[in-house]
Amino acid sequence: MPTRINWVEAIRPLLNKYKNKKHPLDYHNVYQLLVMVVLSAQSTDDAVNKIAPKLFATFPDLETLAQASPEGLWSYFTGIRNFAHKAKWLTDIARQLGSNDNIPLTMDGLVKLPGIGRKSASVILRGAGRPPEGIIVDIHVVRVAPRLGITKEEDPKKIEDGLMKILPRDEWDAGMAMSFLGREICRPKPLCEECLMNGVCMYYAKVIRPGGAAIKPKKAAAKKGPAVKSKKAAKTASVIKPKKAAKATTATKPKKAAKPAKPKGKKPT
Repeated sequence: MPTRINWVEAIRPLLNKYKNKKHPLDYHNVYQLLVMVVLSAQSTDDAVNKIAPKLFATFPDLETLAQASPEGLWSYFTGIRNFAHKAKWLTDIARQLGSNDNIPLTMDGLVKLPGIGRKSASVILRGAGRPPEGIIVDIHVVRVAPRLGITKEEDPKKIEDGLMKILPRDEWDAGMAMSFLGREICRPKPLCEECLMNGVCMYYAKVIRPGGAAIKPKKAAAKKGPAVKSKKAAKTASVIKPKKAAKATTATKPKKAAKPAKPKGKKPT
């Protein structure tokens, strides 16, 4: 992998793969998308998609939503985290705007609404077919972008700022493209061998195939340690033991018998 990546070029296969792919939220107009984006914060898209049909059957537009009380929405938000605050935000938005026609389709206008930040606003603008005014940085992009090596940041705002400096505006949909990649391939446990970005991916180069070979698990390496030591110990023991045995079996020379002592007194005549 080259040490310096031209990300303007490198990101294009990802953009081509996910170009014009609809967001996983199952919306049918900008009003529904706005409501679902607010509900999806810290909740899954599947959970929001599940409650959407009943919610929109009762509240098909901002006019009808404006007539509801926050508490009146609670029963529709089963499985949605922070549902009480979201119900308040949505009724406030409905009363503030009054009509679907008044939904602002600019970054500045959307982020002034309760419960909508830059990421949510970018999702709404993309779904409405408007030119991007920012880059979508969701939980998936926070994981994928540093793995690729396009940024070292982990804070969503800093990641967006960095990507907006690196990529031209017509490639700012790279955020949603990385989000799709994170959902399908670059998961917490990534499917790196299937990824079309592995040729430029820092994580793949450094962790999965450094030097062209996959890293061996540490556990496997640890198991080899005791086996090698036991062989050395066995080899050493086989050398030492014969020597000890040889010393043990060597016969000792008998000591010479002592000469009998001469009797004391006069010599015999």
